[in-house]
Amino acid sequence: MLYNFLTVDHLSVTRVCDVLASAMEVPSASVDVADADGDQEERDWGALVLCDWAARRGDVSVSLDVFVQDAVAAPPTEPQCAVAVARVAGTVVLYPAEEARPSAYWLATPEGMVTRARLLASDDSPPVYSIDAVETAVPQLPGVHVTLLPEIIREQPVPTPVTRDFTAAVQALHGEADDASDHLADWERHVRWMSRLPEGRCPPELHRDALRARNRLALLTDELPPPASDLLRKAVRVLDEEYAALTGISRSS
Repeated sequence: MLYNFLTVDHLSVTRVCDVLASAMEVPSASVDVADADGDQEERDWGALVLCDWAARRGDVSVSLDVFVQDAVAAPPTEPQCAVAVARVAGTVVLYPAEEARPSAYWLATPEGMVTRARLLASDDSPPVYSIDAVETAVPQLPGVHVTLLPEIIREQPVPTPVTRDFTAAVQALHGEADDASDHLADWERHVRWMSRLPEGRCPPELHRDALRARNRLALLTDELPPPASDLLRKAVRVLDEEYAALTGISRSS
């Protein structure tokens, strides 16, 4: 099992050893922590838990690359371990998310709260890290902007049945309607996101992009040959009605 953590506060090698022992529920003597850039000759490679420690610059102080041997029974998942490390160490812990975007992270606080965070790295060598935004206010990071992160929302899969049915119908009639299907999918994804997001918390960037797609659809209904144009107009009307029900804002087709 592998774990990758970043801590906001500085933790010494000795402190990390004790923290990981507590988080993994193993004896401290079974944990080997060493500076990743230091001498590796004296390391206990047979330890149950091995950790490469490295100092970082900016809003995070230490990175921890942790490897847990198979001999550790039922090791925690990475999210579970991050929460435990944050609680035991009394610091904010970040760990990478499943999204492909490198800035997308999860963040755990000592109180057990977990939220999403945007972590940026400068082009310096070594890089300087900055926690640019979080989705929930973090008491330990009072100056960090709180907002839903559009790049993370975009990564979430959402069904687009209206677009699917439109595309299949147009393909049966005319072959392809890629441009219309792409913009319709953008508009439908936005409507689905609106149904999932807390009221009033749609990132402006997402809303602007969706409205551009919706405006393009209005033009495409006049550009497509019938009956494709009629199919597109009907699909857009369905989504517009859903959008109006969610927001109270009506759009003309």
